[in-house]
Amino acid sequence: MKNEDLLGLVKQKVENLRPKLLDLSRRNPLLATKLSPRSNAHIRAVDELPEVLFYKLNNGQTMRLVPLPEIDADPRDEETKTFRDALANARITDEAYLAELDAIERDADDYLDHTRVIERALKDRIRVDLGLPPRPQKADVNLAQHARNNGITPSYELPDPEDESEHDRHTDDDIQTLLLPKDLERKLNNVTSKCRTWIQETGINVLQVAYGFLEWSEPNQTDTSYAPLILCGAQIEKKRTREGVEFRISGTGEEPEVNAVLTEKMRIEFGIELPPFEGASVEDYLATVAKIAPKQIVWRVRRQVAIGVFPSARMAMYHDIDPSNPPFPDNEIVRSLLGGMNSESALPFAEEYNVDEPDIERCVPCVVLDADSSQFSTLVDIANGKNLAVEGPPGTGKSQTIVNAIAAALAEGKKVLFVAEKLAALNVVRSRLEAVGLGEFLLPLQAERSTREQVTGSVRSRVEMRRPAAIRDYDRQLEEYRRIRSQLAEYIDLLTLPFASSGLTVHEILGKSIATSPCLEGMPAEVIAETDIPDSFLSVAGIGRLRALAVAVEKGAQGAAQAASYWKSTGLVHAERFTVEEACNLALNSARAYRALATLRDGLSAHGIDPRTGNETLGTLQQA
Repeated sequence: MKNEDLLGLVKQKVENLRPKLLDLSRRNPLLATKLSPRSNAHIRAVDELPEVLFYKLNNGQTMRLVPLPEIDADPRDEETKTFRDALANARITDEAYLAELDAIERDADDYLDHTRVIERALKDRIRVDLGLPPRPQKADVNLAQHARNNGITPSYELPDPEDESEHDRHTDDDIQTLLLPKDLERKLNNVTSKCRTWIQETGINVLQVAYGFLEWSEPNQTDTSYAPLILCGAQIEKKRTREGVEFRISGTGEEPEVNAVLTEKMRIEFGIELPPFEGASVEDYLATVAKIAPKQIVWRVRRQVAIGVFPSARMAMYHDIDPSNPPFPDNEIVRSLLGGMNSESALPFAEEYNVDEPDIERCVPCVVLDADSSQFSTLVDIANGKNLAVEGPPGTGKSQTIVNAIAAALAEGKKVLFVAEKLAALNVVRSRLEAVGLGEFLLPLQAERSTREQVTGSVRSRVEMRRPAAIRDYDRQLEEYRRIRSQLAEYIDLLTLPFASSGLTVHEILGKSIATSPCLEGMPAEVIAETDIPDSFLSVAGIGRLRALAVAVEKGAQGAAQAASYWKSTGLVHAERFTVEEACNLALNSARAYRALATLRDGLSAHGIDPRTGNETLGTLQQA
């Protein structure tokens, strides 16, 4: 295949695979966010200005998420001068109030409780007289009315910038919600728990603030969905104060981004191009999107701000593999994965090298953790630029092989990007690299470690590192190590050599010698002394003959045991070691004499002389 054709094939495959990263159905919360009061994944703000929230959270400020006042608390409209004057007058003129106070026993333990109840009833009567709305009761809670009573606009549609609050509530450091204290705490606990689970499992922070929502529909349908327009990362901190639990939110320092899933949905299915967000003004961007107003679908921009779980990590991946980026399709790895490669010479399993060979060892000069031959062979393939997959059950050394591979690449001055699906895998490798003194070379990119301050601090610690003092006698120690290793290698080579034609290696022979040594215990030294065995017995056939002779000797020994014994009545009085050895030596000498006599007898027989009459013949010869 020509290079141009292969490049076109790769681009086409990438373009077909990209949309799979983005779920363009309504199951995706980036296209259809469920903002109902029952949702435990999002919290909406009320009576705030989107532009002010965006500026503060993206410029390092921390804001407090605040609930509505408790139902039993005095509404804010009772703090006006008109109400206070009416209350002061009623305390001295209201006959029912004064009668109820007189009826209370002043020395009773619950005097103050009764007083508060009577005071609250008086305030409720004043509200009626002044034409104020009824104060909500716990039995019949109306959060919207309760918010209005406290001077809070309860609508999720946030006010325009011109609608400045007379109490400066739009410029303070609080983010108002439409929830009671207990409900806000419960919801925020659920939100932070979901985000914490995402971070622990994937290392990705999905807690984001959404500025503005697009209410849209499919063509010729009336059911609408809410999709966030601008997303910006955030983090929530929970604190316990004297007034109770407090939640504070701040930005992560990440750049705000447009909802890329919504952008692609509109471009692919409706041919609508959403404008990019330049980061200047939220108000201007919402106004620009509102002006698009296509006729074929419902299109309304909602001035709402929500804080919650928005998993948008795949948006960055989607942009990274854009085929229009020049370096991407030309990448050799991408082309081999999508365009194929010559696999005629490929092996199902990688080759295992002789790791002690100098040429192999030179490929991986730096190993910081123990590595067996298969692990070192993997490092050699990585150093040689091979693309490979390493698999194995838990506990087989995959993580330490990764650590060695990273250390070897660092020693060569290379950069390494290590990614994993689970954060736990990243933490294992990071802790091992830190344990061997390479922690200063790491730049974590997880959600909790990638703020601007943390990245700057990590780079600073790396730049300010001092070069460690040179290891004394390093060259001499390295030479001594290689000398000893060479000796061990020669010893191993010797042990693995075949011995003569025995079919056994030196190592096997030594092993059999050790295994059969108990059989030689108690035998005379001459028997077990080193013997010059003829070469004919060092082959497989010779060993077989020796085994046959041993069987014959064993049978002969059994026959001798059954023969008459000339020494039956003989015994040793003192059977100490030296006496036994002397007796054995005398027996051996006697055996040699008998063998010599047998040889002479055989010689006489060869000359026709009967050994039994040999003495008579010898006497006759002497007489002659």
